[in-house]
Amino acid sequence: MNPALVALAALLLPCPVQRSSVQQGTQAPATVEATRSVTLSALRAQPGRYLGLEVRFVLQFRALVEDWNPYLSRFEPARWLALEVWPDEALNWERAAFETPARRLFVRRGGGFEPLVRRARIYQRFEVRARVREAFLGEAWLELLELVPLEGEVGEGTILHVTRARELAAEGQFDLALDQYERARSAPLSPHALAAVLEEIRATQAARERAEAEGAKQVKRE
Repeated sequence: MNPALVALAALLLPCPVQRSSVQQGTQAPATVEATRSVTLSALRAQPGRYLGLEVRFVLQFRALVEDWNPYLSRFEPARWLALEVWPDEALNWERAAFETPARRLFVRRGGGFEPLVRRARIYQRFEVRARVREAFLGEAWLELLELVPLEGEVGEGTILHVTRARELAAEGQFDLALDQYERARSAPLSPHALAAVLEEIRATQAARERAEAEGAKQVKRE
């Protein structure tokens, strides 16, 4: 056979179709980004570390803010509401914690969660899901995507009783101090706040025992 005709026939034959490792119409599964559980304190300490990520944490509500300076951010007051909050892990009877709330948390005006934040009470706790949209001025700027009310709070009464208990303990009036601590723990506290109050109760009881032992020694010496 003419070699030229053989070569021409080979060119005209259909090429075998190679089977793809992914069948037609089937796409590789998309990567699902996991929501990271963090504390708001950790977010505030390293905002750049969480930039662009979706996070989940618990907060204590302080106030709703209608106006602020958005600088160059997307969070313009005409489109967003801002929240002032404390980290859930903050113990608000500590002055330093009370006076330094977080301020760069936002919900959309007209969004589904606006009615909820407008009804929120000071000290009310929420579990939130948020996206860290920007890290600016040393802070994380957060879009709140979901808010779920939680039980327990560190309210005015608890703050008052713990503060008074500390003052009484410093004066050596341990029984009165313990009474104030018991009043503080009677509120529906969050678990970590209750643990902190119980720790202070144990420390006060130990201080009372030491004072009583020292008093007994003084009596014996006399």
